[in-house]
Amino acid sequence: MQALADLAWQLITNPNIAYLFLILGLWCTVLAIAAPGSGVPETAAVVTLALAAVGLFNLPTSLVGLGLILLSMILFVAETRLPSHGALILAGAIVMGVGGLLLFPSADRSSESLSWITILAAPVFSTAVFGFLISMGLAAQRRPPLQDLRRLIGARGVTRTEVGREGTVYVGGEDWSATAETKIPPDTDVVVLDRTGLKLKVAPAPAGAPGNSSAGRV
Repeated sequence: MQALADLAWQLITNPNIAYLFLILGLWCTVLAIAAPGSGVPETAAVVTLALAAVGLFNLPTSLVGLGLILLSMILFVAETRLPSHGALILAGAIVMGVGGLLLFPSADRSSESLSWITILAAPVFSTAVFGFLISMGLAAQRRPPLQDLRRLIGARGVTRTEVGREGTVYVGGEDWSATAETKIPPDTDVVVLDRTGLKLKVAPAPAGAPGNSSAGRV
């Protein structure tokens, strides 16, 4: 049991492991702020940052290096608020790399320093992940809306229930709340006269009248 505890202590106080816990904890913190509620990123942030703190407190940690790493995360997040075509992401990667170099200063570059693989991998991985997330967000913004509500006016559909003061119609591939001036029985072809928010005003469709038939019967 003592051997297992010694092994865990050696891992936690290893500069590379402590650094990776720090980066992972900061990323989990960003996710927890961006998408709160699930509890998973929050829990992961607490655990990883606690493990990183144990390692950092038992290593010759530079506050300058730690501050640069925190600054790099701010630059990554700033790219989502102040789009700079990747300039802030690149700056964040460079600052993170410099922060890694300065995090564990050592005169003789002994074991209490980060490996070059860790120093390079952390900013490269962070840049790739954050760049991917931003590209996905931009793609979603450019995607056309699934339903152009303006095209509903004049569209034809069919009543799901009786429609009077309230009811449900099927138009444009979706069910909608609807009203009508006169009661319309179920399974009746209707045409959309107007829209108020997400509620449609419909009337019986004249037989054989042309119109937007995007609804169809389902």
